[in-house]
Amino acid sequence: MSDAPILGPVNRVTDLAAASDFEKKHTPQIDIDEVDGAYVVTVTVGAEVPHPNQPDHYITWIELLAGEAAIARFDLSPIATTPTVSVVVNADPGTVLTAIEHCNLHGLWAAEVTL
Repeated sequence: MSDAPILGPVNRVTDLAAASDFEKKHTPQIDIDEVDGAYVVTVTVGAEVPHPNQPDHYITWIELLAGEAAIARFDLSPIATTPTVSVVVNADPGTVLTAIEHCNLHGLWAAEVTL
């Protein structure tokens, strides 16, 4: 097991540029492309520093919320997966999207963006 701590109930990094590699590999990155009046939202865990994908250390799930409503959840396994998921979202500009991921060793990590 890693010696890196679980920092809190839901870990949030406010300044990713100043974050440690441990924080960078766990913090979800949210990318948004507008296509035909909808948003293609892609969430990647480990965008800057790759997160392990092994039976003893991997991302178990990624969830996306629009405001307070859970709108998508992706369950992952450590076999033949990469912690990157995409979903088409029909929401109003100004809606806050929150991505939450669960690492089997280091708990919950979240990031948010506003459409």
